[in-house]
Amino acid sequence: MAYGAKTYTLREESTESGKRYFISFKDEQGEHQELEVSEQLFIEFRQMERRNRNLQQWNQRHREFNEVWDETLYGMWF
Repeated sequence: MAYGAKTYTLREESTESGKRYFISFKDEQGEHQELEVSEQLFIEFRQMERRNRNLQQWNQRHREFNEVWDETLYGMWF
């Protein structure tokens, strides 16, 4: 699995009686599964996605900075 690739999908459904929350994924046999989850678990997954996205963006920025710094630092000596 590629880093950052999601193996699940979150879905929110509005009904007359309120909102319902689902997580979909493929099981180990490759069959599609969908589970209804609590609002709290759904919110936790959303927050986890946000934290992961922020971490990936931070990592990308610092990797790019280090590449530029290395080119600048070592480029002067060659």
